[in-house]
Amino acid sequence: MNDAAPDTAAELAGLLSALVAIPSLSGEEQAVQQAIAAWFTDNGMTATLEPADGGLHNVVVEIAGTGPGPTLWIGGHCDTVSPAPDYSFDPHAPFVRDGRLYGVGAMDMKAGLACAMHAVRELHRCRSDWRGKVVFAALADEEAYSRGAKGFLARGRAIDAAIMCEPHFTGPSIGAIGKVNLKVVVTGRSAHGSTPHLGVNAVVEAGRLLAAIAGIERRPHPEYGVASHCVLNISSGERRYEIRVPDHCEFLVNWHFMPGETAEQAVALLTGLVGDLQSPASFAITIEPPRYDSFELPQHHPFVAAFAQSYAAVHGGPPSYEFCFGVSDANIFNANGIPTLLYGPGGANMHAADEWADLDQMLIARTVYLDLARRFLSTADTRTAR
Repeated sequence: MNDAAPDTAAELAGLLSALVAIPSLSGEEQAVQQAIAAWFTDNGMTATLEPADGGLHNVVVEIAGTGPGPTLWIGGHCDTVSPAPDYSFDPHAPFVRDGRLYGVGAMDMKAGLACAMHAVRELHRCRSDWRGKVVFAALADEEAYSRGAKGFLARGRAIDAAIMCEPHFTGPSIGAIGKVNLKVVVTGRSAHGSTPHLGVNAVVEAGRLLAAIAGIERRPHPEYGVASHCVLNISSGERRYEIRVPDHCEFLVNWHFMPGETAEQAVALLTGLVGDLQSPASFAITIEPPRYDSFELPQHHPFVAAFAQSYAAVHGGPPSYEFCFGVSDANIFNANGIPTLLYGPGGANMHAADEWADLDQMLIARTVYLDLARRFLSTADTRTAR
């Protein structure tokens, strides 16, 4: 699997530049997906646009080795958030300066996607050297509801392990926090605003619960610290001016949780707070999408061990794993029984103005991907235990 092409770095930069130049907001990834599919077609591979919910699609490429063996997934999401308003340049006019490629989505995560594409092309060229299967996917909607990942997994492919090429370079992640949105609907009783004692003010009762939520002391994880929660919005009453006690109020809580915790425990906690209020209002608490369960892979897991060997071979030392305090499609994959770790080229200013990706890290990450594939897709049929 040696790739001695002297222009690999330049080709990676060119591929990343082409991807960044194409706007691909969540739910609007069609143009960049068509470009990705065309790149694979031009390089002698079959790329399929597979449907997902909401009229979305994923780009999927499958290549097979010389015989039976494990299946390795590699890829990530191709959507981006909206460019921040304070960019100092056109966010879709990428340029290179001092080894950095600037543009929206460069770091998160079109750099990792370009590395995966390049590695898959090399694996296709030397497919007589390995066994099993490689599956690449450019997933839609990760920045919103992960409909792409869910649609991909709904097809039921047997995948033994996956590497999500997110920007976790110096600190690869084999564990991540979970997240749900908790919707709280408070129902009171309307009355004339001049006689509020005849009604039940849903806003006031919601405020009592919000104060209780603000006072929650979360139990720390023994290794990773304390998870967070944040009230995202609140709405109530009528849109037009009326002198009436509001009988409806609702708010959304963004709730993160550590390995060993569940979303259902969060609902139970808030339900207990409601009971303590002894409120005359009624409260309905539901789990709203998107849902990401937390995960934690042991370092002795066969796939993690293989990755550690590849990382050390390329970086010159063992990986120092970091717990991921954000969620991604890796949470979705792990929740579906696919051991998935996060590793890819980094940069700076993710979800902020003047985002950039480190081109040197792209070359290194690509090398790690190829070395990991060589170890994992060995001539022996050694599938990773889930």
